[in-house]
Amino acid sequence: MTLNSGQKILAWALLLFCILAIPVALFSKSASSTSEDKNDKERNEKTSFAFLKKDRILVVKLAGTIYNDEDQSSIFPDPSSPSYVRKKLRRAAQDEHVKAVLLRINSPGGTVAMSQEITDAVKELKAHDKPVIASMGDVTASGGYYIASQADKIFASPGTLTGSIGVIMHLVNLSEIEKKIGISPVTIKSGQFKDIGTMDRAPTKEEVSLLNDIIMDSYDQFVTAVSEGRKMDKEAVKKLADGRIYSGRQALKVKLIDELGGYEEALGAIKSICKKKYGKDLYVDDGHSSAGMIAALLDAKMQAPKIDLFQSVLPESLNPKFSNQPLWMME
Repeated sequence: MTLNSGQKILAWALLLFCILAIPVALFSKSASSTSEDKNDKERNEKTSFAFLKKDRILVVKLAGTIYNDEDQSSIFPDPSSPSYVRKKLRRAAQDEHVKAVLLRINSPGGTVAMSQEITDAVKELKAHDKPVIASMGDVTASGGYYIASQADKIFASPGTLTGSIGVIMHLVNLSEIEKKIGISPVTIKSGQFKDIGTMDRAPTKEEVSLLNDIIMDSYDQFVTAVSEGRKMDKEAVKKLADGRIYSGRQALKVKLIDELGGYEEALGAIKSICKKKYGKDLYVDDGHSSAGMIAALLDAKMQAPKIDLFQSVLPESLNPKFSNQPLWMME
């Protein structure tokens, strides 16, 4: 249907009227709520922000593969992402009103360095004399267990998959395929090992030896961290650290966890610890209440970086950024 000039003018007039009506309505609403709504407004502000100065137990949830995701553009950060969790734990260590942390982990592992950064954040909490309990979800293995091992106490369900203490490196050799399709790679390098890990050929014995040294050094760091966190003899940890996974019930037998139980049991335990330590019941900030949501927005500081809308709607497995993987991982 085609509008004539008169109809177009009328349509624009109605649109302009609607636009102008919005600020008028807001102004009239604010004007009518001067004195009579003042108490309600103050009460709402108190209920929304008072928790920021309230002694509380902070629930932090870590989910998915552990890697440095700081460069991923998003208007609203994922509160369970590794980088966000690391920052949140660091802030909690400095926040006098956060008295304890319940760390809920559901992760198969990830990169060595990022697992260590989050582990250091947990250690910082303990250095500030703040109790930390780890609650394992479906899977808390490898890098996920690295982090959990530093908690004061670890809970896992009987069927939780955990352990997998070790480090692995993936290399791919495509030289045979390249030959079949007629590709002849040429590499110009400054040193013998500059193209180590290339997919164009099999690694040399010297390269395998060098990479193995890196893996074993990272492995030693892992075993040492577990030994210190769990207060176990290092040699005893090594006997468990051959990469195998354990069920929660098996992990309890070999002392990789402390108690069997889910999220509610872990929450009950940290409430009890805080009751004894501080002599009072503490507010639980699990991020689900309106107060927790406001805190998440304040944490994010509403910084909106440049967004690639095409990449933002892709699943991570199809996102080009995700293909840039580090060589060695805890997984």
